[in-house]
Amino acid sequence: MRNRATKDGPGRRTALRVTAVAGTAGALALGAVGYTAYEAAAQAWTGKPYPVADPAAVAKHLDARTQTVYDALALQPEATPAGVRDPDDGITARIYGVCSARGLSHLLESMNDTGADQPRTAVIRAQFTLAGVARPQWEEALGRARQTLAAQGWTVISSDESAPVPGLTLKPPATGPGSLAETAFLRFDPVGHTLAVAATTECARYPDDTPVDSEGRPADLPTATAPTPPRG
Repeated sequence: MRNRATKDGPGRRTALRVTAVAGTAGALALGAVGYTAYEAAAQAWTGKPYPVADPAAVAKHLDARTQTVYDALALQPEATPAGVRDPDDGITARIYGVCSARGLSHLLESMNDTGADQPRTAVIRAQFTLAGVARPQWEEALGRARQTLAAQGWTVISSDESAPVPGLTLKPPATGPGSLAETAFLRFDPVGHTLAVAATTECARYPDDTPVDSEGRPADLPTATAPTPPRG
């Protein structure tokens, strides 16, 4: 009898309760894992949504980025005459062939030569080009820019200073509107003696109330103001 009491007594009931609680917790954990796996599978199929940002705000921010890089170059006034007009100069919004539809559901479309552009998405870019920059001036300005921007928290992503068209790609220390990833570029043309400074963001979706043109491209973007030479 004592052995039976010990076997079926309070100790056994406590053990049974612990086992039941553990079993319930395990089931909930498995359910949570299952739901997380379902969410992951659903996102893999539909694709991760692009971040949302106001194109006008992004354009204004990128224009300021190019001004920051221009200031860091500290080019002499005689080396920076009026900017020459390049097709990519100014504020531009690219909507074709840059923001493809994501997810496995678009896999066949993405294998097509033209791809499948995601509706209401764009890459915003700000650029200006300077003329009359000789190679020695470029090399000196590049050294100054590296040092100045590094002190401000910028990092070098890539450098091809020995290429036929040398350049530098940098990452700013913080993101801008919509927390978009962004980069800045320097490209020097030793033949034409021009220096292009640009800043761009990753693909982003613009809000539904954003004005667009006939092609669906963001409209009413601000006019580029950089580069603005320092006064005095």
